[in-house]
Amino acid sequence: MTRDRARKQAIRSAAGGDGYARTARMHAEGSRAVLTADVQRNVVQAFRQAGWPTENDGFPEGGQWSACAGPVWSLLSRPGGTNWDAHPDDAERHDLTITPEFTFTAPLISINTGEAMVRKVPGDTPPPELVSQVSAAVARARGHEIAKLVDDAQCAICGDRYPARHLLAPTAAQEVAVCPSCVFDGDLFGTYDPVRLAYDIDHLWFEELAMPAGWAAVAALLACAGGKAFVERLKRAGVLALPARHWSDLSQLWIWLPPRTRPAALDGLGAGAGLTRVVEAVEAAHPDLRERFRAQRAEELELDENEDGRGYLVEQLWPAVIAYAVALATQEQERPAHRPPWHVLSDSFEPGALAGCFHELGSNLNADGLDVCFTLEVGLQVVAGALDWNVHY
Repeated sequence: MTRDRARKQAIRSAAGGDGYARTARMHAEGSRAVLTADVQRNVVQAFRQAGWPTENDGFPEGGQWSACAGPVWSLLSRPGGTNWDAHPDDAERHDLTITPEFTFTAPLISINTGEAMVRKVPGDTPPPELVSQVSAAVARARGHEIAKLVDDAQCAICGDRYPARHLLAPTAAQEVAVCPSCVFDGDLFGTYDPVRLAYDIDHLWFEELAMPAGWAAVAALLACAGGKAFVERLKRAGVLALPARHWSDLSQLWIWLPPRTRPAALDGLGAGAGLTRVVEAVEAAHPDLRERFRAQRAEELELDENEDGRGYLVEQLWPAVIAYAVALATQEQERPAHRPPWHVLSDSFEPGALAGCFHELGSNLNADGLDVCFTLEVGLQVVAGALDWNVHY
């Protein structure tokens, strides 16, 4: 009853008294009104339940509803509708018995790159099935886009080849562009510029469906280490664009998942998921990860039974550790002809470089100590091992 009442009030508010009367007559005559407000709400909720980062204005504009779900943009409207100035549930301006239709496109901003995926789905598709269809479509589109890439440049540190636009400069000099595995390498010199790096990552995030999966791991580390202080720096940077929501909310950070072989921990997730959901899935399947970390750290440091390696784990960075393990496994599968990206463990988490970057982030973490480096290096090996991924470089 409450839902019916809310539905009637929404129609009355949008369409006025006559529109509401027409809808009442439709019910009395046995016709079924399909309200776009209900369809939009149910589908957005289905994406959220599936672990997709979502943004939704909560109101239609120009006769249609819009939303973002991970790397996908969605529009919901009534087919053949021409009343773009009317609410799509206005019974005086639209035939509410016509099933609305979704149009899903990716990447989120396709002005410069073109649309890699366009998929139309009827609005009466069961929401879980709709999410599965979109997930499969965006995974195929990403695969096609990756297959078309031309590796016309190389990382200035490791020499691995990438498209030039997929290599980013982490320092203020902007002279050295690197791959995701080399952002914190000890061979980098100069002052870090994490603000520009973050906006460059956002540019790839919004416009490049085939962006290297590893950049999400770098973003996770910047976000975890910088926290609110870094978000405020991004807002004050004087850039025309606002920082993406994933800098302040890890649930919004999209992690591409391995397209082929997946561990059981990630079963049930689609082409990708928000980092918070990925962390929850991994930890639910392997609740002893931190104890494994402490045991391995104690063995490597040759601690005796009276010494505790607990302090070497920096909890604030733990989501970034899981992000690195999953994102690099994805990148390895998506680029099988290239060297695996696990060489990040070969002196690419250098304490001095991390300390310099963390300072520029405004982080409260002191990366000069070994605990930050231990957390990343040992944690990455432990998580990857638990997920049955062979870390080799």
